[in-house]
Amino acid sequence: MTDGKVITCKAAVAWKAKVPLSIEDIEVHPPRAGEVRVQILSTGVCHTDAYTLSGIDPEGLFPCILGHEGAGIVESIGEGVKNFNVGDHVIPLYTPQCKECKFCLNKKTNLCQKIRVTQGRGVMPDGTSRFMCKGKELFHFMGCSTFSQYTVVSEISICKINEKAPLDKVCLLGCGIPTGYGAALNTAGVEPGSSCAIWGLGAVGLAVIMGCKTAGATRIIGIDINQEKFKIAKEFGATEFVNPKEITKPIQEYLVELTDGGLDYTFECIGNVLTMRQALESAHKGWGVSVIIGVAGAGQEISTRPFQLVTGRVWKGTAFGGYKSVESVPELVEQYLKGIFKIDEFITHNMNLAEINDAFDLMHKGQSIRSIVHLKRKMEGKIITCRAAVVWVAKEKMEIEDVQVDPPRKDEVRVKMIATGICHSDLSGQAGRILSIQYPIILGHEGAGIVESVGEGVTKFKTGDHVIPIFLPQCKNCVFCKNERTNICAEFSKQLKCLMPDGTLRTKCRGQGLHTFMGYSTFMEYSVIPVVNLAKIDEKAPLDKVCLFSCGITTGYGAAVNTAKVSSGSSCAVWGLGALGLAAIMGCRNSGASRIIAIDINPSKFDIAKHFGATECINPNDLDIPIKDHLQKITNGGVDYTFEAVGNVDIMKQAFESVIPGCGLCVLIGVAPSNTSMSLFPIDFQLGRTLKGTLFGCYKSVDSVPKLVDEYLKGKIDINGFITHHMSLEKINDAIDLMIQGKSIRTIIDMKEAK
Repeated sequence: MTDGKVITCKAAVAWKAKVPLSIEDIEVHPPRAGEVRVQILSTGVCHTDAYTLSGIDPEGLFPCILGHEGAGIVESIGEGVKNFNVGDHVIPLYTPQCKECKFCLNKKTNLCQKIRVTQGRGVMPDGTSRFMCKGKELFHFMGCSTFSQYTVVSEISICKINEKAPLDKVCLLGCGIPTGYGAALNTAGVEPGSSCAIWGLGAVGLAVIMGCKTAGATRIIGIDINQEKFKIAKEFGATEFVNPKEITKPIQEYLVELTDGGLDYTFECIGNVLTMRQALESAHKGWGVSVIIGVAGAGQEISTRPFQLVTGRVWKGTAFGGYKSVESVPELVEQYLKGIFKIDEFITHNMNLAEINDAFDLMHKGQSIRSIVHLKRKMEGKIITCRAAVVWVAKEKMEIEDVQVDPPRKDEVRVKMIATGICHSDLSGQAGRILSIQYPIILGHEGAGIVESVGEGVTKFKTGDHVIPIFLPQCKNCVFCKNERTNICAEFSKQLKCLMPDGTLRTKCRGQGLHTFMGYSTFMEYSVIPVVNLAKIDEKAPLDKVCLFSCGITTGYGAAVNTAKVSSGSSCAVWGLGALGLAAIMGCRNSGASRIIAIDINPSKFDIAKHFGATECINPNDLDIPIKDHLQKITNGGVDYTFEAVGNVDIMKQAFESVIPGCGLCVLIGVAPSNTSMSLFPIDFQLGRTLKGTLFGCYKSVDSVPKLVDEYLKGKIDINGFITHHMSLEKINDAIDLMIQGKSIRTIIDMKEAK
């Protein structure tokens, strides 16, 4: 029994402003008279929490426990509490309802003042705190403090709800949803057939839209500068959208013209005094109502011309949607259970308490609506501290750092990296030549290792499995994966954002999140990898060799074998004798090509090209005519198959124009800079030349890599010939220099080498 005792539990503590929350063991004291101690099972993360943590909240007090969108079960009650019993399912309320003060007795307001003063001071009604950590008192937040596994609240700041309601959903009725929904139904009193506009399409704005739709509005305009939010807003009931950045006049002028004089109701859900004015001035003269919902920064004032109000517009504000909290929230729960309004659709992410800072990151990036933190969920696995090569800023050398790698989440695997190759794509990432890349970042994508732990729902991998991560995923469920003609996967585009599939990060250094590269990172001793990017391989395979199947060798080899389908006895030409080009040569040889021409301006690469199967080599700088003319001359009209493995649009054109008319095929392997384009003559296509591109050699990644490993073990594919150097992680910048100087094909970074 914990009744009457101090409980030690986990909580996310805000020690000071502008610093991420810290997961701590805290002491939660028993409830006193008129108080209830609640085991919090789930909590949402709201912009108000971020507002206080930012340090701009004038009432923000530290250290404290934030959180006010929670739900849980009564653990114990204090003296005199009659309306609650142990085991009741409850929702804490930042807006209390004592039912006795003059505010509660007035039907015109929901702003109970019974404990307003002490709540604003971060303490319980008796002026003290119930939280302790490391010998220090912690302040309460908004009378709730739901970022803790246990909290103590005043009995007038809590309501009992139907036990059938899922607590990890209805916790959101503690703030955002009632605030927006009620702003439309209660504060504004939206009428059927009316027009409405909503500034800000976060959770509160979406709830306003839902309220307007419920009230029968026929025109609901969503306004936001982030167009990615328009789709979800439409699902909630918005009928049209405006991005203020895409119009050439002030938004209020635009809306007044668009709606023949203005809107019946407008709602500001951002907390920006400028958009508050825009919303008012977009309301219709004579009867328009504008409702302020967003909380502006401390000391900021709103302004408008008095004429706007004199001519009949009404400016109003709302708190908690005008709902009398204790009475209304249980009714809202019942409406949710009956399907009258949405809650589930607001939830974009679920996580445990240890991941709560990721919820704030998602919010700041506009990548979430509401994240639900599950406080009872077991925090499986531990954070691992290991070494990694970090690129802090583009064009700077990598720095070897101690980083913290979080446990894998749902459908993820944490891998102990044994070895990794270095690819030209890594060089492009370090140099800042990839448009979508984000810094700081850990590069690397040609790796191999051993499974250390698996996340929730992972059944195909277990601890100890030998695996290869692959930059091209294979989910096996999307329309691309189910089509035999392509190896692209719908998950691939998500990886280009340098985040994990759920939009968060797993690695930190110096308190800062580190981005992933091509879906994961291998320049580190431990890495978290999505299961769709991972292949289990034969344990007999040497990891410091087969790691190269993650990208380059597979890409070049498959370009010849799969994309071009080189025929026996044919002629081939390969531009660029790095790893990609050499792998293409090997693929041409294994397919039976009788003439394989290797092309590079660095003649020192010719011997290795012949090792992989080139029959002759050409340095374009030694020719007195264009390379295409030379090739057409020596092949009696053109080459059957050409491969561009450089990533240069001029060379791509050369390769295409070098194939024989009628049946020649050119395959583009190298990746050109994003801002370049290639110009070709249509007649070349009409004369029968074909141009193709390839990604990962057209291999279905997860299915194919284990088979390629088996071919290597049988001696059918040469990997050892690609490896020119072995180095430790500390020497990774030397490996980059060797690549830039053209003195290496592939350097293997051995993670097990001595530090």
